[in-house]
Amino acid sequence: MVLDDKEGIRILARDTSAGINLRFRIQNRTDFQTQSGRDLDLASHGGYIKRLRLRSSGFLLSKKLTYSLQLGFSPGDMDLENSEDPQIIRDAIVFYQFTPHLKIGLGQSKLPGNRQRVISSGEQQFVDRSIVNATFTLDRDFGLFAFYQNQLGNMPIHLQAAISNGDGRNASPVKGSGVAYTGRVEALPFGEFTMDGDYFEGDWVREPSPKLSIGVSFSENDNAYRAGGQIGRPLPGFTDLQSLIADMVFKYNGWATYHEYNRRTAGTPVFSGPTEDNETDFVFAGHGYNGQLSYQFPSHFELAGRYSVITPTREVERLVQQTKQYTLAANYYLRWHRIKLQSDLTYQTKDFLPITNDTQDAWILRIQVELGI
Repeated sequence: MVLDDKEGIRILARDTSAGINLRFRIQNRTDFQTQSGRDLDLASHGGYIKRLRLRSSGFLLSKKLTYSLQLGFSPGDMDLENSEDPQIIRDAIVFYQFTPHLKIGLGQSKLPGNRQRVISSGEQQFVDRSIVNATFTLDRDFGLFAFYQNQLGNMPIHLQAAISNGDGRNASPVKGSGVAYTGRVEALPFGEFTMDGDYFEGDWVREPSPKLSIGVSFSENDNAYRAGGQIGRPLPGFTDLQSLIADMVFKYNGWATYHEYNRRTAGTPVFSGPTEDNETDFVFAGHGYNGQLSYQFPSHFELAGRYSVITPTREVERLVQQTKQYTLAANYYLRWHRIKLQSDLTYQTKDFLPITNDTQDAWILRIQVELGI
């Protein structure tokens, strides 16, 4: 039995016919939000368990046959707002490594969408992901997944694809809904990152040479019945959703920068309304940008800044605000991303674009402790 920063507790059978990794993690958080940008009286505050996760991965019978399992037990993990029953299953997928380059998986897992969503919430450098991810992410789905890695000359190339239900995790079938098709390509012109550093935030390893990864994803979700495709509230009808995502990450000697652009279009962005709650059902069609810059000192104290903006299309701009966030973060890593202290301060503005001089603003302070293996 071995404790590994990336894999948790590793257990290997004596005959090496099976290997299991066991992990857990806790994120305890406090949030404070002011009445406005000038009125610093608190509009809301609270402390809560943001995430409580149990994970297991490994191989059985052969190292070619692997699995990944993840359960979530906090209220947010269980998606209680949009589900009739608690949804504790986050990942449950089986993989087979057909060749050294090609792996196929069947089950429920994250779709190959925006990089920040695929990066674990336990390996973020801000207290949480950006509003761009929260608005446009593809999230998880059940389906068939393919992963292919090879070289184009001396440059590593990563290809990913998925054909999935399109309805999100643990979803019950709905008559009339279609399927989702997702593809992603990544190019790493300066070679692979240390410790797969293109899939954790911040330059914890302080890359000794420059590293860059550029990724592009596209997804088509036919006859989606949820506002975000795989996530969000149910809609009164169906609509086709298309997502285009481009992102890049660069790291060198403690410096890290990440940039992401998302665009979502919908065949029917607005449904007839209002509903019984006097609200109109709609899809947040539009685009968003997220940019991050950070420096991690040799002591593993880190400073980071982030700018995020989400902008609706004209069809829905009367129903949802354009939101901008300017965030500064200070973090201290005691044991890689497994044990860390995080804090960030955000200035947020919200505007209904058809209305001038109607800006709503506020300050948001978040503090988080992460503990896990």
